[in-house]
Amino acid sequence: MGILDSDKVDRIRKILKWHPRGMTISDLASEMKMNRNLVAKYLDMLLVSGQVEMQTVGAARVYFLSRRVPISALLEFSKDPVIVTGSDQKILQINEPVTALMSVPRDTLIHRIPDEIDNPFMQIICTCKNSRDPHATGEHVSDLSCTIHGGICHFRIKQVPTAFEDGSDGFTFIAEDVTSRKKYEEMLQISEARYRGLVQSIGEAIIGSSPEGTIISWNPAAERLFGFREAEVLSSPITALLTGNSQNELGSILGEVAHGRTIRRHEMRMTTRDGRVLDVLISISPILGENGMILGFSSIVQDITGEKMEQYLRQHEDQYRTLVEDLNVGIYRSTGDPHGRLVRGNTALLNILGYRSISDLRDVPVIDIFHEPDGRRELLEELQKSRFVKNRVLHLKKTDGSPLAVNVTALAEFDENRNMVFINGIVQDISQIIAQNTTQ
Repeated sequence: MGILDSDKVDRIRKILKWHPRGMTISDLASEMKMNRNLVAKYLDMLLVSGQVEMQTVGAARVYFLSRRVPISALLEFSKDPVIVTGSDQKILQINEPVTALMSVPRDTLIHRIPDEIDNPFMQIICTCKNSRDPHATGEHVSDLSCTIHGGICHFRIKQVPTAFEDGSDGFTFIAEDVTSRKKYEEMLQISEARYRGLVQSIGEAIIGSSPEGTIISWNPAAERLFGFREAEVLSSPITALLTGNSQNELGSILGEVAHGRTIRRHEMRMTTRDGRVLDVLISISPILGENGMILGFSSIVQDITGEKMEQYLRQHEDQYRTLVEDLNVGIYRSTGDPHGRLVRGNTALLNILGYRSISDLRDVPVIDIFHEPDGRRELLEELQKSRFVKNRVLHLKKTDGSPLAVNVTALAEFDENRNMVFINGIVQDISQIIAQNTTQ
């Protein structure tokens, strides 16, 4: 049954229009007072031509009037170039944007095969057509480019299978001009590459995060500062790096940045991989996308732990000096190398060792103050093992060479490689006590 009775077709359309929820074959046959098999054949032909649609509901097939947009309406209202071809591949219809793009009259294109038309735009239509898998079904999309009017144009071409009212089929090609988008993407890629290069080479830690506060980028400086590799922190919340009240504080700050505000040099406390707490200054700016949409946040983190410590020491230096100078025991700080060099010492230490000024004592290697040649080495070995010694008796010598017995309590400082850097200690002269004990 290749020919449809137009009266029966119109009647089926009207009945389906009156029943927007759809009808089964049995319902239609009863409504039209026709044989059920004959109605089924009509529906199959209308289904092929795209005039009706069918859905399976349970065990029944329910038919609806087609909700598809007619090709004529698509051609009239589409701003994109549209070409419709038949089963013989000849062009059946085109719209005005096609003729404007190709700068040719409409009549020179109708009923011709695209492969026969020598035009850059028509050539990419052919490329799209030829790249489609002959066994594939549904829509096929290709991104293609060509030179038109001396400039490169980029198109996203959709090849859509099309059924016509007479039961034949073909294809509709819809060419969306994406030239502006493509150029924007290329500029964005270049800008992103430059930004990444700058971020990777800059000396300050930079952390990129999503609008929800999830880490999405992490430069080498951040890896050095916090001790985490990028792969270890990606997709983690940035708040995991903060400690104490700083976690809640950051939440409110990100809320402000989400409204477009930039926060500069805000003081917070963050933690490293090994548990150290850092005092930092953090500046957070919104990352803006197209149309001003906020895509995330960029945080620049500056470690000020050393500066904070120096500030604290300066504030308390006068109190420290007064306290140390008034003590009756010697206070010292020396380097932790085998020979040793005095960094700091109070007046009581000078009196114990018999030196007039701290500058005189600094010129003398610490090892030369020991009366026994192995005394310095043994002390360093003990500090290397336990880091702390208490009430250790050492035999030293004064500046005039006379023997001196002292009681030392010392604490060693190490760097990250377990190298002894400094020794801080307290020295008490016990020469008289030892002499009395020896006499008794």
